[in-house]
Amino acid sequence: MKKKLLVAAMSAVLMIGIAITSFADTYDPQYPLKGHMESWFVQSPVTGTTAWKSDPDNFFFVSNNRFQYAMDLAIRNRDPYSLTYFRDGMELAAIAKLTDYPATGLDGVDQEKLERLTTEIRNFLNSFDWRNSSDYEKVVQIAKRITKADYVNQDGTQYSYSCLVDGKANCDGYTNAARLLAACVGLPVSGLGPGNHIYPAFLVDGVWLAYEPTSKDNYFTVADVYSPTIYLSGEPQLAKLGEYCEATGYEIPSSVEGKFPNVTYGYIYGERAPFIKFK
Repeated sequence: MKKKLLVAAMSAVLMIGIAITSFADTYDPQYPLKGHMESWFVQSPVTGTTAWKSDPDNFFFVSNNRFQYAMDLAIRNRDPYSLTYFRDGMELAAIAKLTDYPATGLDGVDQEKLERLTTEIRNFLNSFDWRNSSDYEKVVQIAKRITKADYVNQDGTQYSYSCLVDGKANCDGYTNAARLLAACVGLPVSGLGPGNHIYPAFLVDGVWLAYEPTSKDNYFTVADVYSPTIYLSGEPQLAKLGEYCEATGYEIPSSVEGKFPNVTYGYIYGERAPFIKFK
């Protein structure tokens, strides 16, 4: 009996050791995105250089209206992750560097700035176990990271670089930084907001959650994806996320009780609404 218990204990220790070794072997803190992001890089048929797979500019020769083509493709595949794409060579180069991907056509970016942005993203990815974290844990970490930046509404603060490196961001800067970090951890994200304002919305366990970083909120709200962003000729126009949700039949949940931790209630535009608080 003792012999059987000893063998069982040794087997358990061996299995734990294998699991730890396996994780250590597959996760490289120098290149934390290696083995994770390669499928999102393509050689653009337009430029012949490295591009993000869902970037509409890659479809220039496929459709005269490449933006609509890219949206239709995301809808057809029911792939909200494809709503995100990068034209900023700095962001694309940083992701490629953290993936150890042999990118081409990105040599023109400022190498000193690239190193700084890459360092900030790498530090973020190494600050928690994002590969085994829940979507909710990921979005909390993103919210905490981007709001380390001070809200500064001036030209030059609209970039993920200004948010993550300079520590200054306007609404675009926060949202672009959220897009960048969310893409790295595999979390769909898009932008919402009326006219001259934007804020990020994340898909978390099937629910689009909105976050307002300019006021450094410590809570998420259920995103009103069907709220018009602008009016053209008196007709309400949805944001890209709203169009995607409408086409894929997304229903805004009436309750998130039991789905997220620490749900309290307050009022948004005079209506009672859930607030998903985090520390």
